[in-house]
Amino acid sequence: MPNINNINDLYNMLDARFPSASFDWMYADRPQAPFIAQNELPDENLAEFLGAYPKPARALELGCGEGRNAIYMANQSIDVTAIDLSPLAVNHAQKIAKKRGVSVNFLAGDIFKTELARHAYDFVYDSGCFHHLTPHRRLSYLELLGRALTPGGYFGLTCFAWGENCADEVDDWAFYDDRHVSVAFTEERLREIFGEAFDMIYIRKYRNGLPGTIQGLEFMWACLFRKKL
Repeated sequence: MPNINNINDLYNMLDARFPSASFDWMYADRPQAPFIAQNELPDENLAEFLGAYPKPARALELGCGEGRNAIYMANQSIDVTAIDLSPLAVNHAQKIAKKRGVSVNFLAGDIFKTELARHAYDFVYDSGCFHHLTPHRRLSYLELLGRALTPGGYFGLTCFAWGENCADEVDDWAFYDDRHVSVAFTEERLREIFGEAFDMIYIRKYRNGLPGTIQGLEFMWACLFRKKL
């Protein structure tokens, strides 16, 4: 049997017991989830960020799906790298980007096993990846953000909100008692997870009714953080 000699060995053991969920079936069956039915529209909070803050030169998207947010950023002359675990989603994203005449560096793979340039991104965005991570991989996620972001860089997050009946509402210990595909977060928990490394700019509910942006995500948090200097 393998031995546990360091923290990565421990993470790998837990990964084997609680493997990441595959979403290829979703992109093949194409259910009427908003992010698939409206796969060419950006999140409203992303559109707000790019309109209100200095435009990043380089952006990284974690869990890009079919690329709607990555393509939106690339259309604004941002150098975008976008990663998703589903090869099928990335294949769709590449076709959509080609059809729209934009260039995005799409990568299919595990965000924790993908080599990324250090401190190279002014902005990291995540719309629906973080809430599917196992609790131990949230620690890896924080390390990834610390490596990828420039000092003072921004981090945007859209994730399931506790109390909206949209995902499992369990604490980290309970997560390991049973297999959970996704979990919801309270505002307090998000502040706890990200507060040490990031200054919180806002945590609010997703706004519907904004033309040109995806609709039907009112059950999610929209968050913006800035990496501490």
